[in-house]
Amino acid sequence: MIHLERTAGRIQLVLDAYFMGEDVVVLLSGGDRPHLGTITAGTRLEPLQTVQLQNHKEFYITEEIAVRLRKQFRGNFAICCGAHLDNITSEEIKQLTEMGVSLGDELVMLLNGK
Repeated sequence: MIHLERTAGRIQLVLDAYFMGEDVVVLLSGGDRPHLGTITAGTRLEPLQTVQLQNHKEFYITEEIAVRLRKQFRGNFAICCGAHLDNITSEEIKQLTEMGVSLGDELVMLLNGK
């Protein structure tokens, strides 16, 4: 398992990656009410598939991480993400998205070291 965290202001994100043989499941959550908002799954040679639950917008994060993973990771992957902050500002949305993608970049670097 890989465990990563980022905090900035009132935003806290946690990324946990669990291995299933050659595959990986990534859980990215945070904020006031972590939840399951969006799931993006894929592999190197097939199109990405995203499931957006209700009106959640975390696909901005999951799809960016997925694009990076599919270039560097040989196995299948699923990225589940949900982060909620009460009264979030547009600046915090931008910051949360950047933090999530940054955690994904760090994960890809760690996976390349395996």
